[in-house]
Amino acid sequence: MKLKKTISLIIVLQKKELSKLTFCSLLTLISFNGYNQEYVDISFDTISNSFRKQKTDQIKSISFRTDIKELKNQEDYKLIIQVDNDETTLSSKDYEIYYKPTLASKLKEKEKIFIKIKKDTLSDRTRTIKLNIRLFKGDSIAKIPNIGDFESILINIKPIRIVNGYEYLGYIGTNFDLVEGIQAKDLFFAANIFKSPEQTLKKKVGFYLSLYGNRALSQIDSSGILKRVVAVEAVSDTSYQVINETRSIRRTRFSDNLGAYISPLWKITSKKSPNSTLNLYYSPSLEFIYRRTKTSISDFGSPKLDTIPKIGDINEETARPQNLPSPRNDTFNEYSFNLGVLGIFLALENKQISVRVHGSVGYASNYFIDFEKSNSNSSILVQQSDLFFSGRAWITEPKSGVTLQAEVTNSAFNPRPFFVATLSKAFDFEKIGTIFTPLSSR
Repeated sequence: MKLKKTISLIIVLQKKELSKLTFCSLLTLISFNGYNQEYVDISFDTISNSFRKQKTDQIKSISFRTDIKELKNQEDYKLIIQVDNDETTLSSKDYEIYYKPTLASKLKEKEKIFIKIKKDTLSDRTRTIKLNIRLFKGDSIAKIPNIGDFESILINIKPIRIVNGYEYLGYIGTNFDLVEGIQAKDLFFAANIFKSPEQTLKKKVGFYLSLYGNRALSQIDSSGILKRVVAVEAVSDTSYQVINETRSIRRTRFSDNLGAYISPLWKITSKKSPNSTLNLYYSPSLEFIYRRTKTSISDFGSPKLDTIPKIGDINEETARPQNLPSPRNDTFNEYSFNLGVLGIFLALENKQISVRVHGSVGYASNYFIDFEKSNSNSSILVQQSDLFFSGRAWITEPKSGVTLQAEVTNSAFNPRPFFVATLSKAFDFEKIGTIFTPLSSR
């Protein structure tokens, strides 16, 4: 065992790229001392690590292992973690290292260093912190060989990730169903492309394109009433009573929507300042929406009983007890084409926020299944024309990418309101690949 560790020590010393004379001297020293040469095995788990700055302070841990069984007089030594200022590019005011000098005799097999990375809101290039493991005897570095693999670690501090621009953005997040309580419900995704007229070749007309998938807020109607006969009971030979039950009925409907929206943009007015731009556009639109709608009917609350006494023969009573209908769930598909004739698009953009609001009024062509004419063998699709109006708003904070979106759509002649509220994180299209990479490779 001693021989094996001595050979390992020689190999490690060779890896240190010492001068030939120094290496030969150390080799001779080891040979004269036989197999009783003192050494330690202290090493970081890896040669490098990476963290990213955030909008708040964060504390990260870095571990290293220690093996000092071959070190004599351990009380005379202490371990210190030193910052290599020559290879550290992150300013000292942007981080703090938490690790007190520790006596060798009190070292554990696994030790941890804690680093406080202070908050930041500015995008910057990647900075580095280099840490070295040093064993001291008194005030000087101990001349004890360390056969550990990684005596130093390079920590890469990546800049805070922000949205670089508002022209090409993807969104992934969740829908909010405010009717059933403020809670996250289901996946929301979208991809938006916004090109102002100034960003096009002829600089006359821009466009806005959006592809999305969302869920509309649940719509609940609790005004329904169900009345039924639950019993007919004889009281005497010439009288009987009919017992009626009244229950409240709840109807719930929600829709999952997939849509594509495109709108040309003609500038109406513009207001610019050194740090912000506000534009108003005339924007007719064309939109296709596929909706998968689910409805459910169920009873709720305590039933109310009503007893009606009657005179006569019970056998002549026509009313008979009725079973309570079971809860009913229906799912059906709808398709809508909306042609917006009157539309405006408002865009406010600066380094702090992006706000987009667009409203539209126009012609709607809706296609849905007529359940009265359909049967188990075939479904009858019918078309219905209407006037629609819709409004949408997107608010994006670029440093975090947090985006709030709200939408309302309804029809004039056959009202069917749809409300959508989402919370998502915006990202540049160029970074879409990072979403699908394994966590270990990020």
